[in-house]
Amino acid sequence: MADQLFEAHRGRLHALAYRMLGSHADAEDAVQDVWLRWRAVNIDDIRDVTGWLVRVCSNICLDVLKSARRQRESYVGQWLPEPWMPVIDAEAETNLIERDGLGQAYVLMLERLGPVERVALVLHDVFDWSHDEIAPVIERTENNTRQILFRARRKVNREHDHDPTPVPDSATADKKQVSAFVEALIGGDLSAIIGQLAPDVIMHSDGGGKASASANPIYGAENVARFFVGVWRKKPENAVESIIFDGANYWMLQHEDDRLVTAVCMAQKDGLVVDIFVHRNPDKLAFLAHLGCGCAVLKYVDGFS
Repeated sequence: MADQLFEAHRGRLHALAYRMLGSHADAEDAVQDVWLRWRAVNIDDIRDVTGWLVRVCSNICLDVLKSARRQRESYVGQWLPEPWMPVIDAEAETNLIERDGLGQAYVLMLERLGPVERVALVLHDVFDWSHDEIAPVIERTENNTRQILFRARRKVNREHDHDPTPVPDSATADKKQVSAFVEALIGGDLSAIIGQLAPDVIMHSDGGGKASASANPIYGAENVARFFVGVWRKKPENAVESIIFDGANYWMLQHEDDRLVTAVCMAQKDGLVVDIFVHRNPDKLAFLAHLGCGCAVLKYVDGFS
């Protein structure tokens, strides 16, 4: 019974840890630590199983976050969270975990926060925990928790035109929006691309020192559009474009000789793209390459269908 109870919560715990840490390996380690602690307690003494598991997982993530920040100081170029990869099938996941906060924009936005702020914001906004439920997890009073959340919300707002923080209240771009962007790009229509972008759009790019990528964010609709058009003109003839859904984002994938080399997803607000995320680090692309083996892939043939 204990094993079955834990497995019923595994998807939720992995999704929670992924939001906190932005890394599947770190998330899996955190869930494994929860499992070890779960096996060491008498579950008959636990009144709220879900609450207990989420609290333990959150505390473990708090510890990991401190070391993860130090590791990213030596990361080459911009850091982006790994693409979301469900640990259970999509149908079951819909019923098990909250779907909000799995997009690139949300997880990258959380990087702006300190560990305690990050845990508090995820528990409140995604898991809908009240202030009095969050307080013991972060070892604060209820009033202090309110203040922490207030400060966290202020921190995630863009402060100026060259602040790389993603728009906090954006939504992931849907298939139609991503398809329109890619089709305009394939057609070399600069005006059509600019028309889909918010004036203050930001392009974030992650190569991890293992693939060429923009070392710094690119700001503004015209600059972003011209960058994409310029890069697109240099792509090899054997490049093939497709679109895939990972459970959180629609991705434009580009393959060369069956090797995934680039993945792009977007966040939108009021119908315009406000953030673009470009993955070229092969370690992170591996997640999408693996996911594509079991998902419907839309390939470009005179348009996506």
